[in-house]
Amino acid sequence: MSDVQQFQQDIQYVREVVARAERSPQRPVAIYLIWALYVLIGYPLIDFAPRYAGPFFMIGWLVCIGATMFLGYRYKKAAGVKSGENRIKLFWWGGSALMFLCIIGLSATIPALRGHASGQVAVVMVGIFYYLGGVNYDRNFLWLGLVLCAAGLLVGFVPHYGWTALGIVFALGLIGPALLAPRPPREIQGSLAA
Repeated sequence: MSDVQQFQQDIQYVREVVARAERSPQRPVAIYLIWALYVLIGYPLIDFAPRYAGPFFMIGWLVCIGATMFLGYRYKKAAGVKSGENRIKLFWWGGSALMFLCIIGLSATIPALRGHASGQVAVVMVGIFYYLGGVNYDRNFLWLGLVLCAAGLLVGFVPHYGWTALGIVFALGLIGPALLAPRPPREIQGSLAA
């Protein structure tokens, strides 16, 4: 085989990998559903069982981030794409850690930002974080980030079950794009099921 033929085959392979990545959604639908379930359980806990909400959010976040990393890795491997992974991990892990530290720091230094107020600050920060995620990774997060920022401000004005309503809105914001996203090609679906 000549060098020119080998080069042409290499270029064709790269084109196929790029075309496959462009046809497939950015992440498997299961990731959206995992996080939707997380907020659908967690936010109502604030209304109905507040003493369990904090531990649930901490432990649930670790479980969800682990599941997200596992599914994302499998999806990228099946799609044949491995680009920008470190940047994405740095964004989501680093941003989550910074939000957590900021919320704890604000609650510790400003007594007015404890209890439900710290939850509202957290939701607004998550909204900003999702908006930035929309700018960088997934366009569906742009509008969801704006909705979360507004909901984080407004939840304090809802007299009953405001957190439950916020959880439902947040979960629908995650599930909607997941269900409306284009299905990955069959060869990717089959390898994800393995």
